Parts: sequence; C-alpha cells; structure tokens
Amino acid sequence: MLSHILRPIARNARTGARSYHVPHTAKPPSMDELPVPCGSWQESHKKLQMKYNLQLVAGITILIGTIIVGRLNKTLWLNFVPPTPKKPEASE
Repeated sequence: MLSHILRPIARNARTGARSYHVPHTAKPPSMDELPVPCGSWQESHKKLQMKYNLQLVAGITILIGTIIVGRLNKTLWLNFVPPTPKKPEASE
C-alpha cells in the first residue's frame, strides 16, 4: 500500500515534474500585437454606466415586486412582529 503512494512521488522527484520546453520557433510577444484603442473612452464609459444603472433599477424593481407579491399571497413571512399564539378551541 505504501509503495503505491511513494512510487509516483519518487518517479517525479527523479525525472522532474515539469519537462516542457519552449519551442525555438516561438517569438516573445511585442507591443505591436496589442489592440489599439479607438473612439472616446468617455462616451463608452457613459454607455456602460447607463446599462449598469438600468440593470440596477430593474433588479431593485423585481426585488420589491417579488416581496410585494409574496406578502400578498402570504407565502413570504418576514418576521416583522412576533407571531400571535392561536387560541385553544373550546370543545363541548
């Protein structure tokens, strides 16, 4: 049992766990390969902020709508007040 655990460890220690070498034909990346920005960053920022603000408003609206529907259907109990105990029924 112990040999099954130690054999792979010894094999990796002997040969080295990593044997990958960079091919000789690979060239290092340069700044010329990076994308060039175009357009106004401020207009792009305003568009993204408008999109994010609409998503925020939609999320808050859906949350409030869900809470209202849950409260009206009496399926959502938010523990605002402690529950009142039920009165025992009088049996005759």
